[in-house]
Amino acid sequence: MSTLPNPYIVRRIVKWGECDPAGIVYTPRFLDWVLEAAESFFADVVGVDWFQLNKRYGLGSPSVSTKLDFRKPIQFGQPFTIEVLVLRLGRSTITYAMRGRNEAGELCFEAELVSCIVDHSRMKSVNIPDHIRQPIMAYQAATAAILEKDTAA
Repeated sequence: MSTLPNPYIVRRIVKWGECDPAGIVYTPRFLDWVLEAAESFFADVVGVDWFQLNKRYGLGSPSVSTKLDFRKPIQFGQPFTIEVLVLRLGRSTITYAMRGRNEAGELCFEAELVSCIVDHSRMKSVNIPDHIRQPIMAYQAATAAILEKDTAA
């Protein structure tokens, strides 16, 4: 994990197809971006992407809750970043806290995403296996100060 950024950041540029006719990002795209950021985080931190999680381990990581708060519009052509932190790690759930910022570092949106690890054959939640839990716990510990700073502010 030492080669991963602290915090984990996904970089993007808004494409025209992600916008309404006025050039403002179409609201549902934010959820797509949050899910893509969670998937990238999972693959890079855990070392297994969601496809491999499904095929190799018979597990899935469906979303069970999402929350999006919009702060500032993002427009066509704008570069932006999504910072991914782990707010909570439960028995079977991972709660991600994400923040989207424009090039100037201004907060454009915040998201909270709760994913649950499930056994596909039974469609039931399971304890997060250690090979998944351990790297996420290590990342969570390495970035705890960021969340603490935000809570104190």
